[in-house]
Amino acid sequence: MKRIKSKQRGVAMIEFVMGFMLFWWMCMAWVEISYMSYISAVSDLAVSEASRSTRLDDSVEEVCTGNNCSSSYSEQFRNALNKSDSLWAQFIDPAKFVFSIQYLKTPTDLEQLNDDYCPIAEGESESECGTAKDSAIAIYRINYKHSPMFNYFINEDQLFSREVIVIQEYERDKFSY
Repeated sequence: MKRIKSKQRGVAMIEFVMGFMLFWWMCMAWVEISYMSYISAVSDLAVSEASRSTRLDDSVEEVCTGNNCSSSYSEQFRNALNKSDSLWAQFIDPAKFVFSIQYLKTPTDLEQLNDDYCPIAEGESESECGTAKDSAIAIYRINYKHSPMFNYFINEDQLFSREVIVIQEYERDKFSY
């Protein structure tokens, strides 16, 4: 009997280590999925709140020199995203947000818009396509660059991409329908 017991010495330790490793991986996967769910919800909130504050701000003016116009809609949107006093900014890095704004003049332009509109160049954090002047429709899109812990199973290229289509309040008198 003593001889059989001595051969099984350490078996419980091996079983514990293997079980604990599996349990640890499951806990880390649960934490990762929870964090990704949080990022998804925060991205929805961020794009809706930033676009709302941008389209309702009456201080947005456009500076035009010749045919080139630069809008401060993108500046307002960037400031709303990077607002550090919001609750979500404490858990998410606002510097990982990249965004694009596509301005459209008519609903027909919106219907004919391709899926790959207003691309963001590599290394850039924002892109603005079209002209804001007299464009009543705007599409605000944000992407969050998240590096998942289990990146063997998850494609991180367009992991968190959210967009909202809005009527620009201070351009809506130019809306043609």
